Amino acid sequence: MTTVLIKGLGLIGSSLARIIKQGHSDVTVWAIDPNQDNIAFARQQGFIDQAITDWQAASQADFIFLAAPVSQIIEDIHQLAQLSLKSSVVVTDVGSTKQTIMDTAQELTAKGIDFVGGHPMAGSHLTGAQAGQVDLFKDAFYFLISTIKGDDTQRLQSLLSAAQVIWTPISAADHDKLVAQISHLPHILAYTLVYQTAHTLAGYHPGIQAAAGGFKSTTRIAQADPTMWTAIMQNNQTDILQQLDEYLADLQMVRDAIDKGDLATLKNLFSEAAMVRQSLNRGEIACK
Repeated sequence: MTTVLIKGLGLIGSSLARIIKQGHSDVTVWAIDPNQDNIAFARQQGFIDQAITDWQAASQADFIFLAAPVSQIIEDIHQLAQLSLKSSVVVTDVGSTKQTIMDTAQELTAKGIDFVGGHPMAGSHLTGAQAGQVDLFKDAFYFLISTIKGDDTQRLQSLLSAAQVIWTPISAADHDKLVAQISHLPHILAYTLVYQTAHTLAGYHPGIQAAAGGFKSTTRIAQADPTMWTAIMQNNQTDILQQLDEYLADLQMVRDAIDKGDLATLKNLFSEAAMVRQSLNRGEIACK
């Protein structure tokens, strides 16, 4: 019988448990989570079989999923490296940055334990086990980082077959640059826009409460878990700073165009951006 151990039953971890149970009802799923509400809900819904209080049970696992914030994943890898694990075990993660995690995972690979860096490009501002969904990753890119045993990547894909994802091999460096632009930067913009708006309109009635669909859609992700996103900033600092600098340069270009009344520049920028954004809805690529 295959045993899967999941550390972290938040949105992603609880979705993984649901996916595994749907695709392989005979698989035993154990979970570690400090939030007892998450554990109780998962047990009640039947997508985990047993709650584990520490890493000692990891020695019996065939798959180990690390689904905590990035900084905690790194600490978890350190702890797993001190344990006696099955030689056939596959350890994987779902962290939003990969280079620091893959560097740390060398502690496992040095012992012959396979580590598959993973990151499903799907999520929500909602948190906790109740937010998980069996179809959360459907049609989403699921990035995989090079491993020491190619067949173990296939084992992971088989275990998560019910996820219906687009499996995408990528290097850790390319991954971190990509997500810095399409995930990390947007979260920074959403957080800072909400912060700046709240402070700018403080004392004005009705202030930020007057915000309608455009503002709410743009800033929806600012509701995401601050602890998780603080860890991401720490672990992808170089790429995030580079993307921030590039964005600030483009923002300055827009400011200059507005200041000079350069409507042609503004219209060209808005038109190209609108075309690219519309292409996302059609599943096309429309960027230069």
